[in-house]
Amino acid sequence: MFDKMTFKVIINAELEAVNIAKINDLQKWENGNIVRYENKETYKLTGIMISIAKNKVQVKCSLHKLFYKWTCGTLENSGLFTITEARRALYTLFDKIGLEAERARITYFEIGLNIPTEHEPIQYIELIKSITTGKASTITKEMFNDANFRKNRQKTTEKIKTIKKYFKVYDKGFEMADRKRTEPTGEKILRIETVYRRQSVYVTDFFEPDNISRSTRAFYKDWAGVEFERKVTADIGIKESEKEKAKNILLLGRENYLQTAKTDLQDGKITEKQYRIIREFVRDWDTNKHKYRMLPTEHETEYKEKLYNLFELAKH
Repeated sequence: MFDKMTFKVIINAELEAVNIAKINDLQKWENGNIVRYENKETYKLTGIMISIAKNKVQVKCSLHKLFYKWTCGTLENSGLFTITEARRALYTLFDKIGLEAERARITYFEIGLNIPTEHEPIQYIELIKSITTGKASTITKEMFNDANFRKNRQKTTEKIKTIKKYFKVYDKGFEMADRKRTEPTGEKILRIETVYRRQSVYVTDFFEPDNISRSTRAFYKDWAGVEFERKVTADIGIKESEKEKAKNILLLGRENYLQTAKTDLQDGKITEKQYRIIREFVRDWDTNKHKYRMLPTEHETEYKEKLYNLFELAKH
């Protein structure tokens, strides 16, 4: 379930920095008295970015991609990735780079899940409106289109610098093709992720069973709280225009819907007649509301079922 991570390790002396640089084939850069080691030129081949400055080592990678590179030969993260596999990948990583994992602090991490879908992922993303989070599930965060992607290929909650935790959902197949500059392969995978920034926790504490349990439970609870746009069904003979009015009442509430209609009238977006019809529909809502039902789409039903089943597999 864990994907991208950033680690920091405090080292003791220049000799240790030289040894780590040698093991990992890092380039040395000097600017006056400042010495830096890094592998920006070659990290795409290994999947591990390492930099050393002063007495600090920073390591950036995707545990998911590394695990698949070491087991299948490719840097990919489109399949299922369990907690057990993440733990194995992490300790293998530190063995390979020549540092003890116990010395490392995690400063950034992502926890996510790949969900194969029946329909194109863009359809699910378009329907997703918000996510409810918080200890008592009382905080609703709107999900916005990410301007760095085409419309409805990725949505995120607000992610300004002061926010330590944010959420994103995206079309994994599109993202992989965009990254490789190739045509999409047709894989239909919806990727959901919770991103944690500005963290500071030792690896050993992070992978304690209680902490892993808290993190994974929070992930599931948050993503089970996604709000999808829903469809309105009605009794036979009800007009589509009436269904739309019923949908507005069910989503906005009667007072808010009527106030929106008043504003549209003032702005010239609707006529006096259209406003009067809306006002009368709102007035008679209590009498007629039994004729309308707000139901989940097949996309929402599929998402929630697969979220539960895949989470149960990945959390071990």
